Amino acid sequence: MPITSPHVVTISAPSPGPTVAILGGVHGDEYEGVIAARWLTAFLRSTLVRGTIRVAAPAHPAAWESTSRESPTDGKNLARVFPGSPDGSATEVVAHELTQQLIAGADLLIDLHSAGTNYEMPFLCGFQDDDGNVSKTSQHFARIFGAEFTWRHSGKPAPGRSLSAAYDLNIPAIYTEGGGGRSVRYDELKGYTDGVRRVLHSLSMVEEALPTTSASTFVVGDGNTDIGMPAPTAGYLVMHAETGTQVAQGQIVADIVDSDGALLSRIPAPHHGYLMMRRREARVSTGDTVLIFAAKDEG
Repeated sequence: MPITSPHVVTISAPSPGPTVAILGGVHGDEYEGVIAARWLTAFLRSTLVRGTIRVAAPAHPAAWESTSRESPTDGKNLARVFPGSPDGSATEVVAHELTQQLIAGADLLIDLHSAGTNYEMPFLCGFQDDDGNVSKTSQHFARIFGAEFTWRHSGKPAPGRSLSAAYDLNIPAIYTEGGGGRSVRYDELKGYTDGVRRVLHSLSMVEEALPTTSASTFVVGDGNTDIGMPAPTAGYLVMHAETGTQVAQGQIVADIVDSDGALLSRIPAPHHGYLMMRRREARVSTGDTVLIFAAKDEG
């Protein structure tokens, strides 16, 4: 199978310092991370004062060219095959190259995702928390990033992710999500670039960064988009609440109706918290992941 390797750009400052790895476009239908990472690459060429930046955007060129979540070459999702294999399929080789050339040896990984074609999410920065020192460092940088939501996921990262590759190498890691839908919103795009600049400023790698304009909402829960609240029946998803909305336990968040608009089932919030993801496509089959919730983080 033909393999299109990701291009890793390295920017080194005059003074030594930390190495920060930045990924954008792990999924080819997520535009925000690629645009933000490329803008940051241009910006940092003249403003990086300490340390090294490594950037791959798009991280998965084949998926980017086809505007798809998976590779058209082997049908695999790059965000499910890290750390990859030099002898594997095309996507596994890309994961291996990114692990070895970009993630390994870094002091921090920042993976710029968004909700892509299929979902909608609020602007957030997430991290894994297994109570270890690496996860405490990840939490520190997630808070500095300053997204609308800061999402803590308990335990080790799910296998196959860029964050799991970093975890296995004892490297702190954070990731972002945004609205998606193959749209780019100015406020979110600026949120991506400003958040990265704040992180770099905290490491004394750039001299200036804009402060956050509002406090982040801290939530906790599983952010795996492969596992969420399933549709109890087939039909059409009708939303009662927007992503990022605070909901009460038992509050009706969505209905499923038939093509005549007749109610088939109702979906209540499982607990007090926030609606963190919804499926964009209204037509659903039984068992499709349609919603993800997170609880307020009291920790």
